[in-house]
Amino acid sequence: MPTIKKNFFYQSLYQLLITLLPLAIAPYVSRVLGAENIGIYSFTFSIVTYFIYFARLGITEHGSRSIAAVRDDKEKLNKTFSNLFFLHLIGAFIVFSLYVVFLVFIAKEYRLYFVIQSITVLSALFDINWLFLGLEQVKFTVMRSMSVRLFAFTSVFVFVKTPDDLWKYAFIMSLGTFMGQTVVWVFVRRFVTFVKPSLGGMKPHIKPLLILFLPVIAVSVYNILDKIILGAATDKIQLGFYENSQKIIIVPIGFITAFNTIMLPRISNINAKGNTAEKERLTLISVKYVMLLAFAVTFGIAAVADRFAPWFFGGEFRECAVLIKTLCLMIPFLAFQNVITSQYLIPAGKDKTYTASTIAGAVINIAANLVLIPRFGALGAVISTVLAESLRCFIVVFAAKKKLPLGVYIKNSLFFIFAGAAMYGLVIYVGIAASNLPMTILIQVMTGVGFYLLASGIYLYLTKDAFFMNNIVKRLFRST
Repeated sequence: MPTIKKNFFYQSLYQLLITLLPLAIAPYVSRVLGAENIGIYSFTFSIVTYFIYFARLGITEHGSRSIAAVRDDKEKLNKTFSNLFFLHLIGAFIVFSLYVVFLVFIAKEYRLYFVIQSITVLSALFDINWLFLGLEQVKFTVMRSMSVRLFAFTSVFVFVKTPDDLWKYAFIMSLGTFMGQTVVWVFVRRFVTFVKPSLGGMKPHIKPLLILFLPVIAVSVYNILDKIILGAATDKIQLGFYENSQKIIIVPIGFITAFNTIMLPRISNINAKGNTAEKERLTLISVKYVMLLAFAVTFGIAAVADRFAPWFFGGEFRECAVLIKTLCLMIPFLAFQNVITSQYLIPAGKDKTYTASTIAGAVINIAANLVLIPRFGALGAVISTVLAESLRCFIVVFAAKKKLPLGVYIKNSLFFIFAGAAMYGLVIYVGIAASNLPMTILIQVMTGVGFYLLASGIYLYLTKDAFFMNNIVKRLFRST
């Protein structure tokens, strides 16, 4: 069985590909297509994403959890996979049929882009990432994604040359997603064998799939619906600002999510074996180091946003700086609740609590969007997102307060707030007398990273953090 370190490396690489590659082409795409076309793509893809969510139901969380619980029994593994996949296939086919109805009778404006993005909806039928996550064989999804994403990355530069090439951009993105979901099937027979699914075998999965589907839809309210409201209530330029601002924040969130994605099946397997002490040890380590990362990127990104946004996206996107700094506020809340959800609520079967917290966040987000977007545009959508993530975090914390040492978790995170704030001040000071903009940003980033790592390392050493002493300090002394 691959180690947590190896899986985190591969999952981090995967997140690097799906977040950094779009970010890497963003300056080129933003300048070639312009803010309005970026907004049109974001608006259409937001609607398409809802069909994808319905096609997947709650298969990612429940599927990986179910596979992890039976992966040591080959017969149970084959049955569980076959029943889950067939159930997923039925639901995804129904959703794709509904998308065809949407194309024919509803999608009149931007129909060309909706037709092209039907490829993305179709790809949901073949999504079996949950199998490899449950088996903790992350390497296969990463290797698949690496080749496909690089193909899409290169194709954008080759084929997208003018604002009229928006349809080409949409096609490249859709085809890349489809190829990514289908090529992984080459590896399936190495791990599972299809057996005949049965109604009795599928039935126990229906309820948890539906329960875990509700938070997926609720999360989409402040990940997707805000873009639809923004595009309808303001203009596509504001949506273009919002879209590019989110691309910056998605990168650190991707790494946080990567770690928790890896830990979910591991904790689920430990739960199935009844090893409570190991579960508590891993969760304690996870919270501390996830919050270390969360406060680093929160203060770090906010410190360079004013200079970075117009330089990276172009002068037309100067307004993104304020949006990025405001979005940074949600990162610590999202990180904390994500650890608790992935390593306590879902592995322990607390699906209803997870669902309730997410629905509450969605309700707040909808209400705030309807009030704030017409008045403040993209900034209103950003504020709504921050409010929703904060509320979700408080609800999850309240639900887990009797079962987890939350006071210890918070105490272990306090130092990183002060270290991050000090780093923020230092990075701002470094950038005051800027002349060469790209070089200044690079110096700011290097200064901030160096200071934060040094401060955090000293703190962990002085407090004799077990993970730090055993995995960092010992290796350093061993190498010397």
